[in-house]
Amino acid sequence: MGNAGFVSHQWVDEQHPDPEFKQMRVLQDALKCLLQSSGSIPVDLMTENAVQNAKGISFREFQSRPLFLWYDYISVPQMRLSSLYASGADVRSEQARAINSIPAYIAKCRYFFALCPVIDCPLQGRVMNAMSWARRGWCRVERASRELSKHDTWFLVQTSTSLELVGTAFSFVTGSVGEGAFTVASDRAKLGPVMQTIVRQKLRLSLQEGDLPGYRRHLNLQAVHLRDLGVEHVKVADLGLHFEADVEDVCAGDVVASFLQQNGLAAVTAKDAAGWWPLHYAALSGNVEVLRGLLSQRADVNRRTSKSEPKLGLPPWVSALDLVVFYKHNDAAQLLIAARARLQGGFLPAMQYAAAADNAEGIRLLCVAGGDALGRNLFGSTTLDSAAAFGARGALEELLSRARPSRNDICLALQAAMLHRGGSAEMVQLLIDRRADVNFQVDIRRDLNRFSRLVTAANTLQHRLGRITANSVQAFHAHGQTPLMAGLKSAQCEGAAALIAAGAQLELKNYRGWTAADFTTGQSLPDFLQQGLDGDPAECQRVFSLALPDGYVEVAL
Repeated sequence: MGNAGFVSHQWVDEQHPDPEFKQMRVLQDALKCLLQSSGSIPVDLMTENAVQNAKGISFREFQSRPLFLWYDYISVPQMRLSSLYASGADVRSEQARAINSIPAYIAKCRYFFALCPVIDCPLQGRVMNAMSWARRGWCRVERASRELSKHDTWFLVQTSTSLELVGTAFSFVTGSVGEGAFTVASDRAKLGPVMQTIVRQKLRLSLQEGDLPGYRRHLNLQAVHLRDLGVEHVKVADLGLHFEADVEDVCAGDVVASFLQQNGLAAVTAKDAAGWWPLHYAALSGNVEVLRGLLSQRADVNRRTSKSEPKLGLPPWVSALDLVVFYKHNDAAQLLIAARARLQGGFLPAMQYAAAADNAEGIRLLCVAGGDALGRNLFGSTTLDSAAAFGARGALEELLSRARPSRNDICLALQAAMLHRGGSAEMVQLLIDRRADVNFQVDIRRDLNRFSRLVTAANTLQHRLGRITANSVQAFHAHGQTPLMAGLKSAQCEGAAALIAAGAQLELKNYRGWTAADFTTGQSLPDFLQQGLDGDPAECQRVFSLALPDGYVEVAL
């Protein structure tokens, strides 16, 4: 019959999802691109880095069979119409059934599209983009349903010509469903049972596929998946697993034995096939009692994983401390720090995991323990870069309050924000206030360490040989790159508009002789950004102001 695709999107207005059909036009044009283009949809930069041998999806896959779309406003009866013909109780019951059906619809769809164009909404006093989509509680539950299903990759649609395949949770480090933003606060509680169902299905799927490491990860990540939703964790007994001893009796007598049993682990000091030790799985849950018990039984607090975990975006050599600060288990972080956990040693120091997760409290704990607020990773990037890259404003402000970065460090943080997911108007303004130069140009010899220069040279050679990827494009154009160029490459139109409004020079060229506008050839852009690149910054200034929390824009009524 064909393939189905689920479309996840934000509502532009409280009364209508898309009153001017701005999102729909982007979707229509993106579908035309899918059905008429040759080549493939590339993987995003973070997926390429985290998932070895990750490959895009050929356009031919979409062109070989009919494609059907599930779009909620069209596919599900809306409450306003239903309420004309039903009592309040019936409407609420119908809504509950619709909410509870979300995972089933997503599971039935071969594809998942996150429709996230930049849309300025003057009447609502905001600008919508990919990061605002990632913050919405309803969008988070749809994303979680996809990432915890059998088909766990999805497509990010930022413009009609900017489509990327996302294959790791590290591409959007935004928090759990319960921590998301809700227009109606009571909606949060409605999603508790939905997430409980999603987690239960993921655990069963992992067991059915014989993926014990995957089962262990998500059994313990329930503390994150179900955070602030007011529901109990899925019990092992509910999954049909049976143990020689009663779990409750064992738990009362020995919390470590119970933990090992529920996770199917052999011993405190033995790693599994994924290269993880029991302490790492316990760190995912943040259970202080279990962690304390493992440490008392000679678990090595500084033991690091021996393999990467691509779906979570975690490299090898991750410690239990890295995991607890990344997943915001700060009580557990205090325990591990007291047990003399090292603050650095892997690809990234623990401080950078806390920064990426916007864990300001975790940063404070690490700084008190002697951590370096400007610590660098294996590639030479600072903690500021990690916070800026993921749009982690709270973490960035905490770091800036504890460190004295050079102006060059601030400028590189702006580059990181525009290259990855942090290119918002708010982030641009914050870094400009800290002396970032919007016309800063990267100098590979000055700004990259030796290892990073080697990686850049290898990716540049790959690009010259015709193997074009997100990393190869970035490496090829890195020398002389401005923040505006980085933002246009990553389709962060709001941040690009903010840079133009702040005085970014359009005529600057990188080492390859490209201007910012050259990166948009053949690309679809919002009108305000196209006008800005054509030399008229007025609309970019309006969008920049609108996107700031305290922005002011006059609206003609």
